[in-house]
Amino acid sequence: VRIEGDPENTATGGHVCLKGIGYAWRADAPDRLLHPLRRNAAGSFERVSWDAALSDIAGRLDRARAAHGPESVLYYEASGSHGALGRLAMAFWHQFGGCTLTYGDLCWPAGLEATRLTYGDNRHNHPRHTVDSRFILLWGHNPAETNVHQMRLILEAQERGARVAVIDPRSTDTTDAADLHLQPRPGTDAALALGLAHLIVRAGLHDRAFLEAYGSGVDRYLARLEDYPVDRVSEITGIPASQIEALAFGYARTKPALLIAGFGLQRTHHAGQTVRAVALLPALTGNIGVAGGGWQYANLASHVLADPPLPPEPAGVRRAIPVSRLGPGLLDLAAPPLRAAWVEKGNPASQNPRSADVREALGRLDLLVVVDQFLTSTARLAHYVLPAKTLFEEEDVCTAYWHPYIQLRTKILESPGEVKTETEIWRLLAGRMGFDTRYFPATQAAARDVLAGMLGPGGRERLEELEARPVDPSGRGDIAFLDEAASVAQESEDAAARRPLRFPTPSGRIEFASEEAAAAWGVDTVPSYDPLPEGHASPLSARYPLQLLSCKTRDRIHSQFGNLEPVREVERPHGLDMHPDDAKARGLEEGDVAAVWNDRGRIELRVRLDAGLRPGVVHILEGRCHAGDPDVNVLTDAGVTDMNFGATFYECLVEVDRKKAEGGGRGAGNSGSRR
Repeated sequence: VRIEGDPENTATGGHVCLKGIGYAWRADAPDRLLHPLRRNAAGSFERVSWDAALSDIAGRLDRARAAHGPESVLYYEASGSHGALGRLAMAFWHQFGGCTLTYGDLCWPAGLEATRLTYGDNRHNHPRHTVDSRFILLWGHNPAETNVHQMRLILEAQERGARVAVIDPRSTDTTDAADLHLQPRPGTDAALALGLAHLIVRAGLHDRAFLEAYGSGVDRYLARLEDYPVDRVSEITGIPASQIEALAFGYARTKPALLIAGFGLQRTHHAGQTVRAVALLPALTGNIGVAGGGWQYANLASHVLADPPLPPEPAGVRRAIPVSRLGPGLLDLAAPPLRAAWVEKGNPASQNPRSADVREALGRLDLLVVVDQFLTSTARLAHYVLPAKTLFEEEDVCTAYWHPYIQLRTKILESPGEVKTETEIWRLLAGRMGFDTRYFPATQAAARDVLAGMLGPGGRERLEELEARPVDPSGRGDIAFLDEAASVAQESEDAAARRPLRFPTPSGRIEFASEEAAAAWGVDTVPSYDPLPEGHASPLSARYPLQLLSCKTRDRIHSQFGNLEPVREVERPHGLDMHPDDAKARGLEEGDVAAVWNDRGRIELRVRLDAGLRPGVVHILEGRCHAGDPDVNVLTDAGVTDMNFGATFYECLVEVDRKKAEGGGRGAGNSGSRR
C-alpha cells in the first residue's frame, strides 16, 4: 500500500503526515495479528480457530448474563478509524439485553459543550481561510506536531504578513515559529482570557456594534471582567503584565484575527468554563463571520450521519460509568459486579487515567475479549484477542473534525490471514447467541445499503458522489454562522448589519452569559476562573510541587504506530522533560534516571533538560506503552470535567527525585495504587 496526498484537497493541499503514511505500514506490519488468540493455562497465547473462539465467548457471555444479568458485561469502544459501520455493535448489545457502557470522552467533550453553549454549534470557517488571517492566536495548540496541515496554512499566513502568538507552557516547534509566546501556569487559562478581555474593553477595542447585534448577556460579562485586572491576572498565571498587554492589544487591533484552541485546554476540572472564557474573545472583537477570523476548536459540519437500524433498546437496563473514571469505576461496580468485558477500537489499559486501576479491574474478570490489530497493553490482559481489519480492508464512510468533508473509504485490500471486520465478528457472534443477524451486513452490497440509509434521503446518490470526491454535506458555506439565506444590507455603514449571522443558541445570539450552562452543569452563567483542585495553588502542591503535562507527538496517534520500525527510528527516546532549575534543585542532570511519582503511582524515566519549559512544569509524551515503556497514566487522576464528562489529564501534580533502589511495581517502569 502506498499513501499519497490529493492535490485537489483544499484542506491538506496534497500533503501527507507521518501518521497518515503509518496506516500503510500498519497493514503490512510483521507483528500484526492475523489469527484469533486464546490465553492458555500457562498464561501465554495460543492460536485458536474462529469457531472455537466465538463458541466459547458466546457461552461465557451467556453464563455471565444468566448468573449476574446483562449489566455484568462491559462493552468498551473508543474511536478506532471513525468509520460509520462501527455503530452496528449496539445491535448486538441491545439483543443481549443491555450491558454496562461508558459515557463521556477522553478527547474533547468539555470544549465541544462550551462551544455549543456559546455559539450554538461546533463549526468553524473552512481551513483554507486561515491564510486570510492577519493575526493568529494558538491557545494550548501545537499544530506543528498535532496538525501539520494546519501548520502549513499558518506559516503561509505568516509569510503574507500575519503575526502568530502562542500560549503554551512548553516550547515547541510551533512556538519556535511564533512572534509572541506566553507561558502560563497550567490551568490558569480562564484567568488569562478574562484578563485579555479586561484590557481590550478598557482600551475601547471591543466591537460595540457587533456585540449589540449578536451578543446576549454582554453586560453581565463586562461586569465580570472587572474582577480581572492585569496585575491580578499576572499573579495568577505567572506571565509578566507586559506580555499580557502585548497580546491583548496585538490581537484586538489586528483584523481579521483567528483564535485556534487545542484540546489540551480543556483537560482540567474547570475545562468548560475555561473554554467559554477563551471562546468569547473572537466575539468580543467582532472576529466572527469573517474570512481569516473566527473561533476554531472543532468542526462537526460533516457529522450528519443518522444511526443505523437497531433493535429496540432494552428497557430499564442502563448502567454506565464516566470513561475518565473507567479504572476506579470498574473496581467499584457492584450489584451486579462486572464479570466480563469486550474492548474494541481502543487501548484503555494504557490510555485511560489511573491506568493501574484499569489494568487491575480488567485483570479480575472471568472473560476479557479484545478486538485489535496488534497485541496492545489491553490485549496482553485478554483471554481472547480477535484480529481486526485495517481501514483499507472494508468500505466505510468517515467524518472529520477539522475540515467539513465526509468521505468514502473504499476497500482496496483483502484482509490477510483470518482477519475479519468488526461487523463480521458481531454477525458471527450474534448467530451463536441466537440473535437476529440481519442487522449486520454480510456483503459489501448490504453494507452499502446501511451506509446509504445513514446518509439520509438521497443516500445512494450521495454514495455515488463520494466515490468521486469528498463532500461537504452541511451546505453551510465556508464561513461559519454566516446566514446565507438572509439579505445583506450593502448600503449600510454598520459592519454588523452587512454581515448577517445566525447562532442556534436559545437566544439566537452569542451567549456571553448562558442560563443553559448553569441549568445543565451547575456552573456560573458567566465564565470565571477557579483554582484547580490539583493545581499550583492547591494544598497538595506542598507535597507534589510540579505540574505534569502529557502531550501528543507528531509521530503517533496515542499508542498507535509506536510498534512500527519506521516510527521508532525517528521518534525521540522516551523521557522526562524538566527545566534545568527544577532538575538542579533535585540534584538531577541530563540523562539521569529519575522517579516521577505521586500518591497514585510511580514511573522511572531519563531526564531531558529543556530550558524552554516553564519552571514548575514537567512533561512526558503520552501513548508510549510499548513493552517496557513507562506509562504516564499511572500518574494521572480519574477526574471529570465540569461539562460533558471529559478527562482531567492535565491536572496532575507530581514530585521528581533520583531513582530509588527499590523501584519495581506493576509493569516495567510502572507502579500504581488506589487512593
